[in-house]
Amino acid sequence: MLARIQQRPWVLGLATTLLLLLCWQAGSQSGVLDRQIIPSAASVLARFAAQWTDAGFYADLAATCARVIGGFAVAAILGIGVGLIMGTSEMAYRTLHLTIEVLRPVPATALVPIAAVAFGVGTGMHIFIVASAAMIPILLSTVDGVRSVDPVLIDTARTFGKRKGLLFRTVLLPAALPRIMTGLRVAMAIALVVGISSEMIMSFNGLGRRVVVAQHMLQITDVYAGIVTLALLGFVLNRAILLAERWLIGWHRSISAKTWR
Repeated sequence: MLARIQQRPWVLGLATTLLLLLCWQAGSQSGVLDRQIIPSAASVLARFAAQWTDAGFYADLAATCARVIGGFAVAAILGIGVGLIMGTSEMAYRTLHLTIEVLRPVPATALVPIAAVAFGVGTGMHIFIVASAAMIPILLSTVDGVRSVDPVLIDTARTFGKRKGLLFRTVLLPAALPRIMTGLRVAMAIALVVGISSEMIMSFNGLGRRVVVAQHMLQITDVYAGIVTLALLGFVLNRAILLAERWLIGWHRSISAKTWR
């Protein structure tokens, strides 16, 4: 039995989730949890299921996905591009490092008023906000990945006569990819959080706006159903990054992963 569970680790995760839902439902029915603040798990799941029959929900879901994925794509392109330049050029690193360190602590949501003036209250504004927040972890992980490549690998490649461009494609970039992918995973979570937050602050649609409207109308069950929806969306986006990681650097997992028993 234990061996079968170890072969299917998702079973334990699913069992834990079901146990938490049962405890939630039991606490609500027993009166331990105030239903005016925390509705029952059954009512939240029922509302979560019902929203999938609403055409307006799909419009809000599409708007949020476009903003989060669009901002993440811009951040990935800029972060990896600039990170590779900084990682391979000491001059570029010294030129940009201080500026990045100064801008890094600035909350992306603080840029909402500026972005609203520059882009208007729409998709462009949210993509800018998301990209601003998600680019930093991607850039830093790329710089760290490139600068931490073992010099012996580079010297060995040069010994075999590899030119600079070929050395970059066949040695430097593959060696840095594991850290770049870690930065992408972190950035995706940040992109979702910042994207939803910007919708809550200033937006006419989207899942974040949907939760805020439910809160203002004191529809507590809808608020919790929205939170469940956001959790599911985050899970799906994270799984997409994991699949991309497995496709790009599956070799890295096979030689570095350890299972502790």
